[in-house]
Amino acid sequence: MMKLVVAVGSANPVKVEAVRRAFSRFWEAEVRWLEVDSGVPAEPFGIAAIEGAKNRARKALIALNADFGVGIEGGIFHLFGNYYCAGFVWVERRDGVYGTGTSGWFECPGSLLPELLSGTELGDLMAGLSGKVDIKREEGAIGFFTRGVVNRVDLYTHGVLMALAKFVAAERWPG
Repeated sequence: MMKLVVAVGSANPVKVEAVRRAFSRFWEAEVRWLEVDSGVPAEPFGIAAIEGAKNRARKALIALNADFGVGIEGGIFHLFGNYYCAGFVWVERRDGVYGTGTSGWFECPGSLLPELLSGTELGDLMAGLSGKVDIKREEGAIGFFTRGVVNRVDLYTHGVLMALAKFVAAERWPG
């Protein structure tokens, strides 16, 4: 069996590991990464997170001439009067077929919203709150808030698995 080449549009080790874990559940995959510009603000809201994930996936796919490109973009989403933190995932195959998914969502702490809404990245706020400079490259906000029970790799692995559903389903996918 040939090994798939999977390109991740980020140098963040959390995102690279999440992609490796998800793809390795189904295929033998060589995961490569490349830092790319997402084309969206550092802390994207709603549709901007989706655009960022798509941009990351497509740029990495092309630049690394891979079988699949994967973009993961953490963002803030407004739903039913609340703000939530989640990772949006875009997985695109070489032929242009794509699948999307999200990580689990968790409520955004209200005290952080004013700074987030003014453009400060969640990772920077969490670095100050936790005292860990690289928290976004480690356990992330969810790891801090759940006392390590769920970490950012877990969260993003879930999102990648959701985006892979149509590829894993293959002929079972109804269209």
